[in-house]
Amino acid sequence: MKKRILAVCMTALMVLSMFGGCRTKKAGETTASETTASETAAPSNLVTKGKLTYAVAATFPPFEYMKDGDYTGLDIEMGEALAKEMGLEVEIMDMTFDGLINALQGGRCDIINSAMYIKPEREEQVDFVRYLTLGDTILVRTGTAEELGIFGPDDLSGKTVAVTAGAVEEMKCNELNEQFVSEGKDAINILSLPTSNDAVLAVKNSQADCMIYSSPGAAYLQEEEPGVFDAVSTFDNDTEIGIAVRKGDTEMKEAVEEALQRLVDNGTYAELLEKYNFPEELSYFK
Repeated sequence: MKKRILAVCMTALMVLSMFGGCRTKKAGETTASETTASETAAPSNLVTKGKLTYAVAATFPPFEYMKDGDYTGLDIEMGEALAKEMGLEVEIMDMTFDGLINALQGGRCDIINSAMYIKPEREEQVDFVRYLTLGDTILVRTGTAEELGIFGPDDLSGKTVAVTAGAVEEMKCNELNEQFVSEGKDAINILSLPTSNDAVLAVKNSQADCMIYSSPGAAYLQEEEPGVFDAVSTFDNDTEIGIAVRKGDTEMKEAVEEALQRLVDNGTYAELLEKYNFPEELSYFK
């Protein structure tokens, strides 16, 4: 009988000991066993709570463009993935390229996610999170390169070149013009147009001799319109592009950088480059 009472007491003590080691979890508290890799903390200064609002000029495939009424492209999918890492939805503000920086500076969007080439004059206005390197390609109508005498950037003197207004191609033409003038050559006749699609049409319709396009964009264009354009030269393969944030907005910049690094680490970034036919060597994280 004594042995039975002793056994019951020992069992009771063990049960009490087990419950004594437990406590009620406070609201919002996470136990060690429940801890997992957390998402990137969303910035506190979002334009719209719960959303990552980004400005884009969706006329630049394969980065951002419309297909069957939907936004698509490398930047569009990457924007969605970045927002997901922060626990946010996306809000897209589509506009012309030359209005992007004003929209960011005016507080209408959180970031610019539009394949923006990083140039010193832009870095004076915004801060960048780098994610890709690119070159530029000169495109002419098929079979016209020899007639026009265009085989590289030095041959653009005196030619009419179609570019997107405010885009880096316009800046490059201005830089080339400084060189040509200093050498006593004719300047480029720069045909600045609202969108890259307008520049494409200008070359197709013989309003321009050629156009300057990003190397991935040129490859996509030739795939979409086979036999229409010849790529005569690719140059300046060290151009960097990035996501723009407001100047001095450290919180937003660090959140985007952390979310992007997660995409690199989990393989999403590499998958997107492959999907949109970007060579591995163009990766900023190689």
